[in-house]
Amino acid sequence: MNEERIMIFIDGSNLFHGIRHLNIKINYAKLVEFLRESRRLVRTYFYTAVPQEKDIKKGTQEWESFIRQRRFLEELSNTGIKVKVARLRKLPSGEFVEKEVDIMLATDMLSLAYQNAYDTAVLVSGDSDFIYTVEEVQRIGKRVENAAFKKTSSHQLRKTCDRFILLDDYVDRFIYEDKPALLEEVGFWAKIKSLWKR
Repeated sequence: MNEERIMIFIDGSNLFHGIRHLNIKINYAKLVEFLRESRRLVRTYFYTAVPQEKDIKKGTQEWESFIRQRRFLEELSNTGIKVKVARLRKLPSGEFVEKEVDIMLATDMLSLAYQNAYDTAVLVSGDSDFIYTVEEVQRIGKRVENAAFKKTSSHQLRKTCDRFILLDDYVDRFIYEDKPALLEEVGFWAKIKSLWKR
């Protein structure tokens, strides 16, 4: 077995927006295995944001979607994926604002690189905001691979990373084929997307 140690950092929101138009449901255990290849996986992190329970009215479609989202995150945790959750804050205008997810991911990726916890980081996101983080991780002496769907993939981020994996080309390796092509996140994100500011 290859002794290269890897950690996988999944930007849940970016991944969701990248696959929404494909109408597929990801098997995250298979996705992790696909990205791991023959290397030694240290840990996988999944980052997302959800509203606080008090900000969602019970008995509504938004509440049911919120419960499904929470169940989905629990299932992810049960597969061994470390789920990191930021809170969407509800403004007086009714809009939800999220500022923490990217910072959480970037901080973990940098901190763990400084601690020599991995040799290669696999960043599952197409967000160009991570370019500086990637460059700093590389400066420490680590490799960074980028995996993303075409719809949300940043060309500059791809160029900055040591390797790029276009996930669109490999969907058959990590999707559920025997279940309805729906995402657990769809209901929740579709309901609040028009209210969400980054």
